[in-house]
Amino acid sequence: METVNMIPKNGLGNAFESVESGWMVNPKLYGDSATRLFVYWTVDSYKSTGCFDLTCSGFVQTNKDIALGMPLGPVSSEGGPQYQTTFSINKDPNTGNWWLRLGKNVPVGYWPPSLFSYMKQGPATLVEWGGEVYSSKVKKTRPHTATAMGSGNFASGLDGYACYVKQVRIVDYSMQLKYPEWVGTFVDEAYCCSAQNYAQSLAQEPAFYFGGRGRYFMYCP
Repeated sequence: METVNMIPKNGLGNAFESVESGWMVNPKLYGDSATRLFVYWTVDSYKSTGCFDLTCSGFVQTNKDIALGMPLGPVSSEGGPQYQTTFSINKDPNTGNWWLRLGKNVPVGYWPPSLFSYMKQGPATLVEWGGEVYSSKVKKTRPHTATAMGSGNFASGLDGYACYVKQVRIVDYSMQLKYPEWVGTFVDEAYCCSAQNYAQSLAQEPAFYFGGRGRYFMYCP
C-alpha cells in the first residue's frame, strides 16, 4: 500500500488524533493498482480506531459528484507531463467540522467534532505532508517491501521525476493562509527513500520532494 497525503494532527505522541486525505494505491482495499482518492481518520494513533473512506462511520460525505475511492487521472509520467490538484483540510470555527475540499475549494465532506477530543477542543498542532508505504515487513523482517514511494524516484530527482507537494499552507489564529514558520523533513528509513524541502532559487518558495524505490539491492535489502 502506498499513500501521498496531508495529515493535520493533535494530541499525545503515542495517542494522537488525525484526519488525512490524498491519493493512494491499495490493491487490498480497492482490488487494483489504480491511483485513488482516499480519506482516513484515527483518534488513537492508528491502533484500533478509524478507517478508510466510508468503510466505517466517521467521515460525512456531502458531495454527490466526487466519490471516495474514485480513480484519479491523468497521472504524471517520469520526465513527461506532470499533473497536480489541490487538497485542503480546514476546521470550521463555528461548527467544529473538519472540512475536506479539492481543486478550486470544492467541498467533499467533513469529519464531525464528535469523533475527537483534542481536535474537537482546538486546532491541529502539527501538519504532515508526504508519503507512506505500508507493509507488515517494514522494520520487522527482510526482505524490505518492494513497493515504491511516490514515483519510485528519490527526492533528488526534483521536478519531473520525484513526487512533490507544492504551495503548502496553514491557517493559524490570524485566520490567514500562510507558509508554515517551521518546516522540516523526516524520513523513517533513509536508505530506502528520501525527502527534501528544496527551493530552485532564493526568490522561489520551497517545494517538498520525496520518494524511493523500495527494496533495492544492498542499499534497501
